Amino acid sequence: MKARPLIFSASIGQGHQQAAKALCTELEKKGYYPKIIDTFYTLSPLLHHCIVKSYLNLLKLGPAVWRKIYFNAEKQSYFLYIDRFSTLFTERLHKLIAEEENVPFIISTHPFVTPFLTTVKKKRKINIPIYYVITDFLMHPAYLREGVDRYFTADPTSFHFAKKNNYPVDRFCLTGIPVPGHPAFSSTKSKSREQLGLDENKKIVLIAGGGFGLAKYVKVIRALEKCSEELMIICMTGTNTKAARKIESYKSKHCLKVLPFTDRFLDYLRASDVVISKSGGLTMSEALICETPIIIYKPVPGHEEHNAQYLVEKGAAVKIQGDEELPLIIKRVLFQKKLSEEMRYSARKIKRPTAAEEIVEEMILALEQKQQAVR
Repeated sequence: MKARPLIFSASIGQGHQQAAKALCTELEKKGYYPKIIDTFYTLSPLLHHCIVKSYLNLLKLGPAVWRKIYFNAEKQSYFLYIDRFSTLFTERLHKLIAEEENVPFIISTHPFVTPFLTTVKKKRKINIPIYYVITDFLMHPAYLREGVDRYFTADPTSFHFAKKNNYPVDRFCLTGIPVPGHPAFSSTKSKSREQLGLDENKKIVLIAGGGFGLAKYVKVIRALEKCSEELMIICMTGTNTKAARKIESYKSKHCLKVLPFTDRFLDYLRASDVVISKSGGLTMSEALICETPIIIYKPVPGHEEHNAQYLVEKGAAVKIQGDEELPLIIKRVLFQKKLSEEMRYSARKIKRPTAAEEIVEEMILALEQKQQAVR
């Protein structure tokens, strides 16, 4: 019987699901038969709905509250409350795992999911390794759980982080964030534009709002009206149909293109001269792989602010501090060749296009070592 690794993710945005798909693909290449589980929806559609709704409302109506919770949690263990809550679903989650045969290891790609897995492992004494794949660029104490056998992270300071938090250093593996493989990795800007039917001679601005379409699209478009040169502006709106309709009704001197969702996101990234986005880990990793200059605008408080800090310090992104900077920064990145070339060079130095492959290889190596020790 084929080994069946279980990948627990959550459809709260697209990033964690995309990371799960990247790992799934690599495991299949190695002859495994992985299964992706949308954790909260599978446990209870109502639970999933409540989590998504609460998270979105908090980001829209109380971002300052979320920021305070996130940063205070670096010093106080607020995040352990989720472990207590997870005990309500221990039996259901255990049943999900137990009904699968030949599970060599379990993977989590979401910070809300990991405590559910470590709780069921402890309560039901499950002897299966749990691996946690971090989809942000910097570690946070809220990610730490005793039941996690190994962490896969993009954080170059993770070993220092482990020591600071009295955690075993050998549980951390520096790999980067897994991104689904795609021909765009080896494509050129010119080739991508040809394949997508985009004008070779226009500057292309990509506005990406993640799976939920959380971007200030119209505000960015208004800022771009100050550019005298006609641009192609591509708006990735995800599931945000309201934003899509608003963009479609907007009268601009530029050429506007709205895309609700596409599996060719990397092609569009490669074709673009700049991407304007909040700083979600997967989107930023994809932009680095494509070496597309990044403008960070209105990141989600907390983890995305950490991502922004990392990318700005590395020189691969610029962050807009206030709305008044918006038109100036956009024009600088678009039309100052030296700046855009420096950003592309910085991206080239820190990108990790083979992260998914490296992570899977480490997991398989650990499994083989365990099997040899038993013999």
